[in-house]
Amino acid sequence: MELLKRFYGINGKSGHEAQIKEFFVEQLAGLELSVEEEAFGNIFITKGVADSYPCVTAHLDEVHSPTERNIVVDGDMIYAVNGCGERVGIGADDKNGLWIIVRLLHSKPVLKVALFVQEERDGEMPGCRGSRACSLAFFDDVRYILAVDRKVNNEVVTVGKGNIRLCDNDFIPNDLLQKYSYMCVDGGRTDVVALKERGLHVPCCNISCGYYNAHKPEEYSVFTHLENSLAFVSDIIDRV
Repeated sequence: MELLKRFYGINGKSGHEAQIKEFFVEQLAGLELSVEEEAFGNIFITKGVADSYPCVTAHLDEVHSPTERNIVVDGDMIYAVNGCGERVGIGADDKNGLWIIVRLLHSKPVLKVALFVQEERDGEMPGCRGSRACSLAFFDDVRYILAVDRKVNNEVVTVGKGNIRLCDNDFIPNDLLQKYSYMCVDGGRTDVVALKERGLHVPCCNISCGYYNAHKPEEYSVFTHLENSLAFVSDIIDRV
């Protein structure tokens, strides 16, 4: 939980992701990885050598403007307050995804990771700017992409905004869905939707990772739900 709290303490509003990038890469010290930062600012990571890779993605930015954050742990719930005791956002969308990916990079021998900048809308600027600007060549040898960028704790988005089909509903084995209490749903727009719109053909989905009240000062996470998401994604990687 301490690593997650440190993630929450860093602000990475869209277009200002340098500090969160630096902190993320610091957590990979000692691992044998290829880490590449694209001209637009996205980070692509490869671990291990394989003919085909599982791939996991999250975004580095958040919607909240910089402010004082005092992280509060209340049982299983994590949130933040400012110096006046008022609730402020923690950027769990999508630092929960970043936390999961750090854990996976430490545990999986073979993995690809795509970390996108500027996924969130910023004023009049549209979202998913990093995923719309990136080279698709990084994904030539991936079997699928699992985004960990979905609110709540039990959803796998298989159809994105605009009726974009991300994967078939049977892409994830039903026994895994039942084991971790997930279900397939239609969802909104995120980086894997943008990649699909650009013609990426591999299966993708967006998986809940235990945060609530996204984009609001009352944002919070439930740590056991986040741990369940990590276990679910880990099992998918081992099985699919």
